[in-house]
Amino acid sequence: MVTDLPFEWFILILRILFIALLYFFVFQVIRVISREMRTVADPGATGSDWDTVSGALRVEDPGKTNLYAGQVFDLEPVSVIGRDRRATISVEHAFVSSEHSQISWEEGQWWASDLRSTNGTYVNGSRITVGTALEPGDQIQVGDVTFRLLR
Repeated sequence: MVTDLPFEWFILILRILFIALLYFFVFQVIRVISREMRTVADPGATGSDWDTVSGALRVEDPGKTNLYAGQVFDLEPVSVIGRDRRATISVEHAFVSSEHSQISWEEGQWWASDLRSTNGTYVNGSRITVGTALEPGDQIQVGDVTFRLLR
């Protein structure tokens, strides 16, 4: 009987530890849910400046695509240009990949990135291979289409 007592105590401690961990897990879940609910209730609480982001791309030269010169596309904090209909800016052209390039708002300015497209993305006539900072007035070329960044 004396040899069984330590094992019973060991099992009891394991059960108590398991219950404590279970309560800790439930507490963490409730904490995350309440934080998310506060964020939804007050979007400004996240410190994000996405609500103040403004930018647009104007089509300068539509090439042989479904776009027309002067057409303006408002940019989202992350905008994808590509042939896919789910892209933020959909361009129907054989030289445009389904997800060709990305324009994103980071560090207080717009950045252009090529998404490993076959024909490349060009900013002001130069092919880009890494994220490139953009200024208002810069030209972005995707396939036959040339866009101009507007503020």
